[in-house]
Amino acid sequence: MELKNKRIVVTGAGSGIGKETVLQMLKHENVKILACDLNEKNVVSHPNVIPYKCDVSKPESLDKLIKDADKKLGGIDIFFANAGFAYYEIIPDANWDRIDRIFRTNVFSPLYTLVTLNRQRTTPCLFVVTASAMSHLPLPGYAMYSATKAAVRSFLDAYQCELRPGNRTMIVYPIATRTQFFDSAGKKVPVPFPSQTADTVAKQIVKGILSDKKEVFPSFLFRFIQILDRFLFFPLKIYQKMEAVKLNSHKS
Repeated sequence: MELKNKRIVVTGAGSGIGKETVLQMLKHENVKILACDLNEKNVVSHPNVIPYKCDVSKPESLDKLIKDADKKLGGIDIFFANAGFAYYEIIPDANWDRIDRIFRTNVFSPLYTLVTLNRQRTTPCLFVVTASAMSHLPLPGYAMYSATKAAVRSFLDAYQCELRPGNRTMIVYPIATRTQFFDSAGKKVPVPFPSQTADTVAKQIVKGILSDKKEVFPSFLFRFIQILDRFLFFPLKIYQKMEAVKLNSHKS
């Protein structure tokens, strides 16, 4: 796929991976981007970027977003479902509203959007979603977040066979990315090792789109360790224990 002349929607576009991906996409000729965020003032200022305020945790907001994208862009060629957040915590109690909040944003939103685009539209669309390396390797402190990303990965794996001709998906698995993500997850949250920049992830996302990839692993190191673990059965378990020590130290 070429990005030239593409009509693109990006959620969570006001910071981090979303913002950097918008910048990378703008390097391609005549792209038009509807950049969505809870605070649209943080969106990149550019003639080809339309700032758009949207709460993706609400189905009515997503319905309106898709309709407005048709009006403002003339259609959708690529939808990048990037918005999401995490809790970093030792879960204190069973709080239904707290669980519901993270699943609405991280799971319900991308699933609802993908099904809507696939069933209600006749023009082909590439659906890109940010999952996480934690969907493969759940980390202590991120039990809720890891669960949401694993749910998205599982859904896309199964939903492939239901996609209409021309529709495709691409799922991205970043490792810890040095953005405001960790600031919003809690106070003085330790960034897991290894980590990478949002710029690195964004470049790999664009490269994946251009190469028609179904999966993108921005960190070669994580991919290598993941494969190594299949044969040795212990590297990832050791890593989890190291992160558990960090969690206990952080909460003490």
